[in-house]
Amino acid sequence: MNTSEPELPRYLYTETGDPAGSATRFTYAPDRLIAWSEGGRGDAIDNWCKQIYDKKIAAINTWKDNRILQLEDDWASAENDVEDEDEDEDEKRYHMACEAVTREAAKKRELARKQMVEHKAAIELLVRQARDFNATHKPPLQEDHLVGYLIAIAAVVAIAYVLIS
Repeated sequence: MNTSEPELPRYLYTETGDPAGSATRFTYAPDRLIAWSEGGRGDAIDNWCKQIYDKKIAAINTWKDNRILQLEDDWASAENDVEDEDEDEDEKRYHMACEAVTREAAKKRELARKQMVEHKAAIELLVRQARDFNATHKPPLQEDHLVGYLIAIAAVVAIAYVLIS
């Protein structure tokens, strides 16, 4: 995959802006990423990658269909302009061009499948890194400072009572 970070759903990112307002930075939140990846039956990553793959396949199929329709239009217009003896040769060229478009579409589909596999692996790596980050950067447990404050207040009251009496 040629991108430095995999594409993730928008809500997993947090937006931090420059105080001057000149730049905005988007970073993913590790907790959100982990929760998202474990969501549902634990197949959120598969579903996300499948959605992206399906969009790419639909675009490839649309490209192929449009290209073949264009070839048909070109062949039909050429068929009207030429004599019967050139018709067979034009039909062969049309079929060869259609086969070339079909092969190109198959190559694009295979590339999209490979990209989906790489994208999935990149997201899974990112989730593992987020889990490692959370494991090593757990915030320290907050102690209950109320007891300390109560002891300090009791000591001040005791000292004040001793001084007054």
